[in-house]
Amino acid sequence: MKKNVLLFIVFALLTVVLVNAQSTSTPTKPTEKKAEAAPVFGIKFSGFIRNDVFYDSRQVTSARPANQGDLLLYPVNVSNDINGNDVNAAPSFSMLSITSRLTGNVTGPDAFGAKTSGILEAEFFGNANGNENVMRLRHAYAKLDWENTQLAFGQYWHPLFVTDCYPGVVSFNTGIPFQPFARNPQIRLTQKLGGGVNLILAAISQTEAFVSPGSSTGIALGTSAASQAFINDAVIPNLHAQLQYKSKTFLAGAAFDYKSLRPALKTSTNVSTNEKVNSTTFELYAKLTTKDVVVKAEYVAGQNMYDHLMFGGYLAYGTAPNITYKPMGVTSYWFDIAGTGKNVIPGLFIGYAKNNGASDPGAVLAYARSVAVSGASIDNVLRVAPRMEFVSGKFKFGTEIEITSAGYGTAGTDGKVAGNITNVSNTRLLFITSYSF
Repeated sequence: MKKNVLLFIVFALLTVVLVNAQSTSTPTKPTEKKAEAAPVFGIKFSGFIRNDVFYDSRQVTSARPANQGDLLLYPVNVSNDINGNDVNAAPSFSMLSITSRLTGNVTGPDAFGAKTSGILEAEFFGNANGNENVMRLRHAYAKLDWENTQLAFGQYWHPLFVTDCYPGVVSFNTGIPFQPFARNPQIRLTQKLGGGVNLILAAISQTEAFVSPGSSTGIALGTSAASQAFINDAVIPNLHAQLQYKSKTFLAGAAFDYKSLRPALKTSTNVSTNEKVNSTTFELYAKLTTKDVVVKAEYVAGQNMYDHLMFGGYLAYGTAPNITYKPMGVTSYWFDIAGTGKNVIPGLFIGYAKNNGASDPGAVLAYARSVAVSGASIDNVLRVAPRMEFVSGKFKFGTEIEITSAGYGTAGTDGKVAGNITNVSNTRLLFITSYSF
């Protein structure tokens, strides 16, 4: 009953905003005697053709493709053979063009007293491992813009990925696992409060690779599998609130995010369970633009960030039929500085992320990325990545040295790594070409 009331309130608020926006929009001007040219509506295509060439000094964990892929996360742990040699110390070399992209920017006539627009975007990255070179949907996002209010519907960047403040790295990984990274179906409201301050509210779901883990069988303590079913079965969408200040030279914001999952529908004793895992995330970010440099920084204190391509997730406790869950925490920081030149653009990215585990020990199973209960787990990741871009017209060359170090150890029943930590490092040498159109 409470869930139904909450959903009713959300839809009622959206209705009130829509009606209010129409009533406060700029009044229609009297018909001018001089005929005005009819506006041109339709779709304008843009995009780029990109090729990535990269060398890794050891085997790495990638979000996509699964091994040695563009979306590099961190180097894999040491794995010794019978002679004591680390088999994961093997280097690799790759060339990929799957990040090439086509974007359609759509404009149309006013609706409900608002300007209308949309984005329809696709690329050849595929929607799952093994589907590379297959076209997939990136964004499908429609907007209604009044004087001070914007309503948007569709698939777009999660609000934790701030499009005005994200790492400017050459790598297609865009700063993961330090930067939350996800595209989601959502309803988003942006309200101008005056003085350069905006309030952003959103109700969000999950899709494709940006989904949370849960039981693959629907039975508590089943094998971990990632699916949008777990947020769907929780009924309450991922809820987000953000305050942002923006001027010509300075941007700053703070965000709060709430997410609820239902990892299983019943227990192994065939008893229905409505047990959920609830998590919160807090984010701070800032960007300063000067004549010579652009400086960006972000801090994230997150829980259950698996769907944002960060490590960790949540832990399961107990035995059937009494199964409970607790989220694992991760803290990340990143800093990025870049030049403002038009032809030669140097830059430097530094990121650090730490596994904070769960609040209580005694877990029996982990639904997480690179973290296990009483097993080999990741403790921290550090990355330093200097870069240089060379631009001429629509053509760009980019090169980057991405040095990533990961600390591995043995986690306890709270998912926290204690005792000795082994650090392994990977150096990725990256060269890209990009031709925009």
